[in-house]
Amino acid sequence: MASTGFQDGDKTLRKSSSGFSRTSLSEARIDTMPKSLLGSRSLLFDDSASLESGISGNGGGGGNPGAGGSYGRSSGTIQTVFPQGKYSGMVNHAGKPNGRGVMRFNDGSVYDGEWQNSVMDGEGVCTYADGVTEYKGMWKSGNPHGSGCFVYSNGDRYDGEWKNGKMDGRGVYSFQNSEIYDGEWRLNKHHGHGRFTYKSGNIYDGQWRCGKREENGIFKYANGDEFAGEYCDDKRDGLGVYRRANGELDIKVYSDDCPSEGVRYSGDRKKAWNVKSDSTCTVTTIKEAEVFRENTSIISPFLAHYLDKYI
Repeated sequence: MASTGFQDGDKTLRKSSSGFSRTSLSEARIDTMPKSLLGSRSLLFDDSASLESGISGNGGGGGNPGAGGSYGRSSGTIQTVFPQGKYSGMVNHAGKPNGRGVMRFNDGSVYDGEWQNSVMDGEGVCTYADGVTEYKGMWKSGNPHGSGCFVYSNGDRYDGEWKNGKMDGRGVYSFQNSEIYDGEWRLNKHHGHGRFTYKSGNIYDGQWRCGKREENGIFKYANGDEFAGEYCDDKRDGLGVYRRANGELDIKVYSDDCPSEGVRYSGDRKKAWNVKSDSTCTVTTIKEAEVFRENTSIISPFLAHYLDKYI
């Protein structure tokens, strides 16, 4: 008689997919990236407050500093006071930060890097007031853009590609609880192919869409069981194969994360059963089971390749 291990395995997968830690940890934390510090940082000042309105310090010349800013020259370095904080570094002919420079913002954060026309642009490091949170990498128009690493105050870390201030492209997000997502991103969400390693030791390797598992993927359990198949909206939906550590293998149709009818092979592939949606089994022939397997392979090239490895 066939093992009832399928039912236990199914319950485990449903529990994992309905409330695993990826949803509670990554999405909220990613979406609450401190945008107030990583957003556009144009240092605005009007003509009366511009650096051209006055000269002070060792740069020579008399005159009173403007109402909103002043500068002085010392060994080629310009020191400037803006409404947002104090700047030390290179400026352009209009007195705006341009080139390499350091900005110490009034909120305690510090940006040390390249500027273009008073906007963070190029390579630079922004350290937040807590002294722990930090972004180091490329910037464009005041936002992380290109390759860069963001370290969060809680110990999380993202190292990868950015686009307009959002994680976008290839990157690795390491959670402080040892979970890791390594894969593709779009607009701060897992999107494309990616591998998520859970604290439990379970691993999902497959396709994602807007932060959810979608299309084909393989979910590997720490106990040796494995599910390969189709996902929709983070749930198993479509054709799928559940393979146990003892070698037994089920081919089933799933809907909204729940299995329906299918076939089961014994570990030695010498016996087969028809499996109903209530998990009851009736003996069938290997020949009849092969018809179901062949139809599955025709519909899903992904599962055809997977089944060729194990049957």
